[in-house]
Amino acid sequence: MRYLVKIKSEYVRSTLAAMDGVTKVGTAHSMPDLLLVNAALPLSAILAVDGVLAAEEDASASIEAVEQAEPPGWGLGWITNSGGAYRNEKTGAGVDIYIMDTGVRDTHDDLVGRVRNLYSFDSQPYSITGGQSPTHGTSVAGCAAGSVHGTAKGANIVNCRIDFENSTILKALDMILRDHLDKPDNIQSILNFSGSTVSSILGDAFARLADYGVVVVAAAGNYSESEPRYPAKHLFVTAVGACNVNNEPAWFTNKGCDIFAPGQDITTCSVFADTATTVISGTSFSCPYYCGLLACLLEGSDKFNTRNQTVYFTFGMNTTVMDNTVRLGYFANNGPAPTVNSKGIGGVYYHNPSLVFTDQEVADYLAANAANLQGIADTAKEFNVSASRMARCATIAQGVEVTVDGLNEHFLANGVAPWWSA
Repeated sequence: MRYLVKIKSEYVRSTLAAMDGVTKVGTAHSMPDLLLVNAALPLSAILAVDGVLAAEEDASASIEAVEQAEPPGWGLGWITNSGGAYRNEKTGAGVDIYIMDTGVRDTHDDLVGRVRNLYSFDSQPYSITGGQSPTHGTSVAGCAAGSVHGTAKGANIVNCRIDFENSTILKALDMILRDHLDKPDNIQSILNFSGSTVSSILGDAFARLADYGVVVVAAAGNYSESEPRYPAKHLFVTAVGACNVNNEPAWFTNKGCDIFAPGQDITTCSVFADTATTVISGTSFSCPYYCGLLACLLEGSDKFNTRNQTVYFTFGMNTTVMDNTVRLGYFANNGPAPTVNSKGIGGVYYHNPSLVFTDQEVADYLAANAANLQGIADTAKEFNVSASRMARCATIAQGVEVTVDGLNEHFLANGVAPWWSA
């Protein structure tokens, strides 16, 4: 049996590994308190271990798509709020959109040249047979960043292929967080998850990425329920519901969402050929439409570093959308429902406080305060200096090569937890 386990501290990992019946304890690269444990033991035995905060049996998440045989889609023109062709003054250039899904056909005409393959559960970028809805990931990527069908026509797609098992999702999230932390500070990260689960542990894992500046956006679910499922249910994850061409909630969408976007009868890319398209429905596709608009807003700004700033940005975006759209209504007694809109939204919406200082100024500070590691850690947190920038500036200060891992070891060896791993 495989379990998802949340632990209180590092010593619990050793305790679990030493138990009779435990065959493997996974090693996380960037989320050390969330483990995958293989064991011939009941769930109750795992939960009984001192320091285990939560544990669940591995299960499958759901894809939020419904195949359609309907007339061509309408979504992009509707988002523009003009009745004509889709317009946005920005394209999302320089922004990474992580598509954690069934895989992306990187040779598709709508996406070619802008796809980077980061993770795959089976080492393949995509498949056209088997699994849950093979076209799903490519169709989602098309809505987010397709040059024809997407809202962020210049954004980068980072392909993270999963089989929608909760354990595989956790592995992919760990990889995405490490990739985000290792990137330069001027490359923003948005995670699109067009799926849902009832796992609260997995919901916490998604929210963990928001701690480090990843904007996390998830499909609300297709169950006509009064609130989204995880991870969209989580406070620090943006929940996107689906509306139809009449500005009504789609018949399948969950309610209680942060925002609604077109999600019924959507035309987008298909995985089955480099020029193939499909008409499809689901909160799976309203979700990437919104991701693309966020990418356009983030173009030219700086990588988020903390949960609070990520949430402030999303709140500000929703407020801006509500102020700029005439398509507000009351969705099934669910209160005012903002709906996406590209009109009148532009400019840079976020500035990283760490850019108050140049790299040389940060390096000079590190050199002058080398004996006060706790002070350095506190200042880095206050000004949102990322691990990668700290390592770069430490190199300037000391005249030696310092890696992110080396910097972490230096802090931890001296009894100080840097804020990015606290």
